[in-house]
Amino acid sequence: MLLQLFQFVVIFTAPSLFYDVLAEERDGGATVEIQQSPVGNGTPEVQIAVADIPLYFSPYAMSPLEAQYAHLFFDPLVRWSTHKELEKRLVSGWLLLKPGVIRFFLKKEISFHSGNKLSSDDVIWTLDQIRKTPHAKAFFTGILKIEKVDQHSFDLHTDLSEDQLLDYLAHFFVLDHAFYESHNITMNNSQDIVNFNSKTLPISGSGPYKINQYNPLLHLRVVSNDKYWGETNVIAGFNFIRIHSANSRLYALLAEDVDICESMAKKDIDTVSHAPSKKLVEISSSEVVFLTISDKRSNVFKRRVARDAVALSINKMGMLKHIVNNLGSVKPYFTAQQNIGDKENKELLEYDARTARNIFSKITMPAELHLLVLVDKAGNTAQIARALLNMMQKVSIKLTITEVSDLQKWNAMSGDYDFTLSSWQFPLLNRDNIYQHLFTDSPLSQYIDALFAESLSDNTLASKISLFEQSQESQWIMPLLFLNTVWASDDKYDLASIFSINSIPYWHLLTVNKP
Repeated sequence: MLLQLFQFVVIFTAPSLFYDVLAEERDGGATVEIQQSPVGNGTPEVQIAVADIPLYFSPYAMSPLEAQYAHLFFDPLVRWSTHKELEKRLVSGWLLLKPGVIRFFLKKEISFHSGNKLSSDDVIWTLDQIRKTPHAKAFFTGILKIEKVDQHSFDLHTDLSEDQLLDYLAHFFVLDHAFYESHNITMNNSQDIVNFNSKTLPISGSGPYKINQYNPLLHLRVVSNDKYWGETNVIAGFNFIRIHSANSRLYALLAEDVDICESMAKKDIDTVSHAPSKKLVEISSSEVVFLTISDKRSNVFKRRVARDAVALSINKMGMLKHIVNNLGSVKPYFTAQQNIGDKENKELLEYDARTARNIFSKITMPAELHLLVLVDKAGNTAQIARALLNMMQKVSIKLTITEVSDLQKWNAMSGDYDFTLSSWQFPLLNRDNIYQHLFTDSPLSQYIDALFAESLSDNTLASKISLFEQSQESQWIMPLLFLNTVWASDDKYDLASIFSINSIPYWHLLTVNKP
């Protein structure tokens, strides 16, 4: 009885801790349900186990609001649908006035959560806030200025093509400038505990849901915005529960304490597929796992033959099969044509441990090599790192692994290692935008910056793309796996239909399947 009471207290105060411990124990003890609170019209809220919940509530903070949450609270000017179509959201249309100048027309009678009406002033003020944030500024440098025409139209000046611009505007979330100015809210302040009765909520957007409760260590509860201008919300509320471990999120799903599980570890897919009333949802994504090699610690990697030996040591097909259950693909190079694709006439370097061992035996290698790993939500990079350790042992190379989960720590440490391992998923669809995101806003950005600095090429995007491709051909940068994302849910929800073409879940589109 005392143990059951202890479990009850823990699950309501720290669900992530409870499941992280319980998943490791797996001792068959009693499980405790998270009670579903009636919200809105009495419909039980949907419980979603996620790896992390926001620390900041601005799409333009130094640690920006993740897309799945941004679309809960804010609306972009346009967005990508589930069928690779561009939907008009806050705008009703646009008109090309002349090259580089486009007039946009806002939809009328759209209200923010505060009750303030959307206007061109909010769009202009939002761009000013973006320019104050270095992280976000790099993303929108192609927007030169925005000029107000009237309350519901504005002229946007850009040096981007129209396709590039619209791709970026799918991530341009408009802020309620009167609310933020009157409450003196700073975008880069992390958010403390929030309850529904607090006098000042941390955000005011035009999105389909509003914050109800928030604890940065535990959960984020949202309720339907009954004055939302767009689609009717079928689900009255969501509770995003922070459970950091992929294994622990699965345990919570199987215990029926959550309805939906984010970013499952691929090794657990068979467990879910055989579970009653549970289903898997595989999302075609743009996630790539990259290995990089540095010669800063060891001059041996200045030699192409040493880098080739590393590539020969890695069994990519084996990792695809045994780590991610073939949910993805192996390709020789990363290119951004329309999406991820193969370069023509390029073949995958075959796994050949015997040849790799022979090469390493003929060159002077360090006694120990060091790998820095940026751990991803699903735990794939951690598993891949362990596989690399075993592969290196087979070719008589000792590898030491350091794991980090924080991007700031990664950026501070990544230059001090022989190898880095990280995953990157790009939210853009335009080819040039994808490369720009890779070069400025990915875990590889610092590494690529160093390559650019050492080269004598000019600073154009075309030159950077060419150098990046050369770095892959010469084995400085190796795409190991191209991954799909796997979610799991109770089979009563139509989860598959809410994901956009760029893998973003639009939670307000979630529906319950008919019996």
